[in-house]
Amino acid sequence: MILKIIDDYLRKRPKDQRAIRCFHPSSLHKPEEYLLKAYFEGDNGAEASPRVLRIFDNGKATHERLQKYLKEAGVLLQAEVPVINAEYEIRGSADGIVEIGGAKGVLEIKSINSQGFYGLFEPKAEHLMQINVYMFCSGIPRGVLLYENKNDQEIKEFLLKQDSGVLEPVLEKIRRVQKQIEKSVVDNQNLFSKYWTEAVDNTW
Repeated sequence: MILKIIDDYLRKRPKDQRAIRCFHPSSLHKPEEYLLKAYFEGDNGAEASPRVLRIFDNGKATHERLQKYLKEAGVLLQAEVPVINAEYEIRGSADGIVEIGGAKGVLEIKSINSQGFYGLFEPKAEHLMQINVYMFCSGIPRGVLLYENKNDQEIKEFLLKQDSGVLEPVLEKIRRVQKQIEKSVVDNQNLFSKYWTEAVDNTW
């Protein structure tokens, strides 16, 4: 009975809506076709099952707990930091900005299961892309990726510097998608103009 109440609540709970007409750093490892579609339609995805929603909530709770530790330890300057770049139409939110020994860094937190955690000897490629975009947008050229094991709360950290070899291909991908967007907008405007002219001629 309690399980049904929880599941029903999660199904009815309003979904978080991500902004459209921008590029989200957490999605920039995906194919250009996906980014183009998500730019216009969003990438909130299909309805998730209550179990998947609980997984998301568990990940969010992990973020909040580690942010709390770092804030109380005196190194977290700000949590959930807006990240924006107008030229590349990037919009997102970094998990935080930390300061250690007078040097600031971008904080990104990930939670993964034991299989992924104990096989992890370097950051995942998509996470490197994400944090490099955060560093680029924030103007802070260093960062730290924290991975917490969901099963036993072990933590791994990777201290990073902004890497042009990771960043530039991502920015170039955005440029290519932006060109497709510009072409799509122009094509739609031309199509509308054509139909409008035909409708006026046929009516008047």
